[in-house]
Amino acid sequence: MKIGVIDYGASNIFSVVRAFNSLGASTKVLKKSKDFENIDKLVFPGQGSMGACLKKLSENDLRDSLIFSLKNLPFLGICLGLQILFSESEESEDEKGLGIFPEKIKKFSEFKDRTIKIPHMGWNQVEFSQSHFIWEGLESSKDFYFVHSYASKEIDEKYIYSKTFHGESFNSAVAKDNIFATQFHPEKSGKSGLNLLQNFIDWKI
Repeated sequence: MKIGVIDYGASNIFSVVRAFNSLGASTKVLKKSKDFENIDKLVFPGQGSMGACLKKLSENDLRDSLIFSLKNLPFLGICLGLQILFSESEESEDEKGLGIFPEKIKKFSEFKDRTIKIPHMGWNQVEFSQSHFIWEGLESSKDFYFVHSYASKEIDEKYIYSKTFHGESFNSAVAKDNIFATQFHPEKSGKSGLNLLQNFIDWKI
């Protein structure tokens, strides 16, 4: 089995690659459309703005291959890899997302409590909303590592698999069919994060 990890040219993907390799998984970095051949699962890690990311995907001839693979392969989105699954984002009003989920990614509110910092950066609890194979061996309320200023707040409840609170509640994991995505970074989340990545390796659709 080979896991494809998308490199659209504006994100450091190598911590994700190292994490999968440490678990014995074979990985392939995907930089061009032809690289999507002969992969069994797909991972989209990311950082930065959704608009810039989507433009890079188009410029690098990756968008069509990504959309095709989303329909056919087990998919794990990480951070920005979750946000691009939505139709749009307040961060990049002119650039449309992939539309797997029709809602809009929104910025955190301006909190009166100045101790609540934006970006949301660091460890925070992930409260499971539904059971899923990806959660196997993990306990709800465990801490995972976050770095983001925008989040999913509104989506059909049936697609929400965990929530997290940072001044307000947001959706920290969403899923649909062959797609699972986290706002947190499992590759930076110690033993629990590696457990999640191992579950993705083992996940059968």
